[in-house]
Amino acid sequence: MGLYKIEGIVLRRRALGEADRLVTVLSKDRGKITVVAKGARRPRSRFGGRLEPPTRLKALLAEGRSLDIISQVDVLDAYQGLRKGLASMGLTNIVLEMADRALADRHPHPEVYGLLTEALALLGTGVGEMASVWFAARLLVMTGHRPSVDQCTVCGRRIRGQTTWSAVLGGCVDSGCRGRDPQAMPLSPGAVALLRFLLDAQSSAVRRAHPGPPTKAELGRALRVYAEVTWDTRLRAPAVVHRLLRTEESRAVVY
Repeated sequence: MGLYKIEGIVLRRRALGEADRLVTVLSKDRGKITVVAKGARRPRSRFGGRLEPPTRLKALLAEGRSLDIISQVDVLDAYQGLRKGLASMGLTNIVLEMADRALADRHPHPEVYGLLTEALALLGTGVGEMASVWFAARLLVMTGHRPSVDQCTVCGRRIRGQTTWSAVLGGCVDSGCRGRDPQAMPLSPGAVALLRFLLDAQSSAVRRAHPGPPTKAELGRALRVYAEVTWDTRLRAPAVVHRLLRTEESRAVVY
């Protein structure tokens, strides 16, 4: 049975049997992996709370027949600040779920790992939903699904006037091609400008951007639909978080 070390971020965990846990980790060098934490659900487990999302950790793993087993864990960053408050917890879950759904198992994505660490750091600075919208835009680019913005994704002409967003067709379309997708929705000039900026923005630039909450929410919804079509999945966290925060209207709007 071979041993190996990883650095990674816990994306999710779930129960396995009576005492164990399955833990999905985005590792820096090996991609997304799901491993077993033996006895992690017992009250006196040696793992304690070190395997809770979104902990960044170093771990020693033992190769198993079907799933590898966590032997030792050292916490690099517990992101305690992200666990305080409904908004920060919800936005963190959105980012973690997007990373989980976008990536196949055991395909190295060091650039996505770096992006996720930056997004979690951004969330810690209090920029709120800007971090999750930026992460969604950059994640689509890094996984090879950059949406079209300035040119119609169908006819290739430069878009003038009203912009329409089509997740099925691959991004922005002009008025003449809108009929190709009955589910296409209008996208405001502010949302288009924000998308254009975020697709290539560095995290430091995101901290200095201050679009209005309606614009962030609009683009967030557009990117969520695009991601679901692209990754052939259904994102659960955004809808759940939205319902939880509806009663806290004074807080940041999330998608």
